[in-house]
Amino acid sequence: MDVRPGTGAARTGQAWWAVLAAFSLFALSRAYQGVRHDGRLYIADALAKLDPGGIGRDLMFIHDGQFGFSIYTPLLSRMIAHLGLSQASLLMVGLTLVLWFAALLLLVERLAADRSAMVRWAVLVFIIVLPPYYGPLNVISFGEPFAVPRGLAEAAGMAGMAAFLANRRILAFALYAVAMALHPIMGLCGLAVVYLALCLEDRRWLVPGLAGGVILVGLALARVPVADRLLVPMDPEWRALVEARSPILFTAHWPLQTWNRLAVQMATLAVGVSLLTGKARSLAIGALLAAALGVLVLVLLGDGASLLLILQVQTWRMLEPMALLAAGSLALAVVALPGRGATGLITLAALVCGWLFMDQGVVGLGVAVVVAAALLLDGRMTWSRPVLVSRFATGVMLAALAIFLTTRSLALASALIALPAAWPFSLGLVWNSGVPGTAVALLVGLWLVRDWPLPRPAVLITASLTLAALAAGLWDDRSAYVKFRDRGGDPALRALMASRPGEVLWLAGDMEPWVLAGRPSWASKMQGAGVVFSRPLAVALNGRVNRLWETGLIGRDWLEPLTAADSRPARPTRARLERFCAAADAPAWIVWPRTDDLPLDPALAARDWRPGAPYALELVGPAGTGWLTAGRYAVIPCAGG
Repeated sequence: MDVRPGTGAARTGQAWWAVLAAFSLFALSRAYQGVRHDGRLYIADALAKLDPGGIGRDLMFIHDGQFGFSIYTPLLSRMIAHLGLSQASLLMVGLTLVLWFAALLLLVERLAADRSAMVRWAVLVFIIVLPPYYGPLNVISFGEPFAVPRGLAEAAGMAGMAAFLANRRILAFALYAVAMALHPIMGLCGLAVVYLALCLEDRRWLVPGLAGGVILVGLALARVPVADRLLVPMDPEWRALVEARSPILFTAHWPLQTWNRLAVQMATLAVGVSLLTGKARSLAIGALLAAALGVLVLVLLGDGASLLLILQVQTWRMLEPMALLAAGSLALAVVALPGRGATGLITLAALVCGWLFMDQGVVGLGVAVVVAAALLLDGRMTWSRPVLVSRFATGVMLAALAIFLTTRSLALASALIALPAAWPFSLGLVWNSGVPGTAVALLVGLWLVRDWPLPRPAVLITASLTLAALAAGLWDDRSAYVKFRDRGGDPALRALMASRPGEVLWLAGDMEPWVLAGRPSWASKMQGAGVVFSRPLAVALNGRVNRLWETGLIGRDWLEPLTAADSRPARPTRARLERFCAAADAPAWIVWPRTDDLPLDPALAARDWRPGAPYALELVGPAGTGWLTAGRYAVIPCAGG
């Protein structure tokens, strides 16, 4: 990306250094922490494909309703077979991030083609460093460093938007076909944005959309598989189970913070619409419309009518393109709004406060009101003392930034001090504090507003190499335990369990039964991620977790994983396990983290197992965060003896 004038060769060289700096920031903002988040699901499915008679007998795969719609896990399973789990995951995440960044680069070049190179670079950086979350509960974000198909589908989607902006429609549709082959939901989200943009440019595009809707309803009436779900409501029992485990699928369960974020992002993109022209403006409006329609459809047909296909398609994910373009629009606002006098500065101050404090009270909703008023009254509002108003708005921005950076820095320092010896430093923790991203955005914003001279080539090269060195040294953010776990099966553990075949209940962890023990998991919080796609899975898993809850070994976070406070597994006792293990479908083994050196009841016949490194798990609750650490595990025989 060209960042300053000069000879052609000089511009090309400087552009590459600027791209390197941006990519290094991207890598720092997406630290790799191993197989985690939804990556656990796709890695597990890949392992199940490699071991259908073992891991493939897990409840999650016996009652699978989600993995058959993507080409991703068949590809991932082949990578694991050839490279091993750790290297395959690392390579897949790295490849995903490289492709994602490349697609973003293409999109920004087209989106802001009429802006200076420095402004385009600022748009790129803002998208990279600003909070990437969309939707409820900070569960999903764009550009995730996980082994999931979402990132690849997002990359294809951004490339599709760039193709649309370049007026290459056939290429755009081909890219969305690739995106849907990887992740049908995310592919449809991006396609919806481009389709709506096309409709804005030419109303004749409404015809194929209406025809497609009629065909879909016809297929549903004909009870064609999958399409028939459009007219099938989710029954109350199933819905209750899904609401407990995946409240993000129902707007009725979205907290105020979600609506704040949505308001801030939509307000920012609305400002972006006012600053963009041509096809870029159509694309931004398409993203706004898709986001609004996605939420509205979910409210009416998901929350209201409980239609199965609507809940499974998760139309709220149409917020993703809007959230991404909103972050870039903030950079455009930083450049343009100060030149629009007092009203422009008030609008910018509202946006800045919204991005900083969107998780506080009703700040986001207030921001939306201010921005809407500013856009509606643009050019018709005068101030009796514009200089005073401008100074006030600037003061509000500076005060908000100072408060945010100070409070977040203090909280970050406290969190770093509290890190356990098992995980002494975490780049992810540092970046997720919001401090580095805000500081970078502030620096770039000031550079644009103050029109500072661009750095000399030597300074640019030094800064780029420094960022690249930091990214190379810190990007692999796995704890020693996660590195051990991701290497695959542990011979010592498997030898301990060899006498009893069957499922394993692992009381603090998720991937361990599959990866370390090579067994199906009897129950875990993670297994419930796909209950919206499979009623049998929802019912079977709920029955098991309720039985486990009755033993007192687990907390409510096993019943409500996204909303209940994290809990420590209780100490196993004979009284807790005797009846539980007598059931015909009880697990063969129970693995409990020894958080102290007190002996267990000898009647449990527990064996001692030491992982290759101490386990560390952050526990989040109303009182703050704490850590569960364990250097030893009790491996307790349960059923099958």
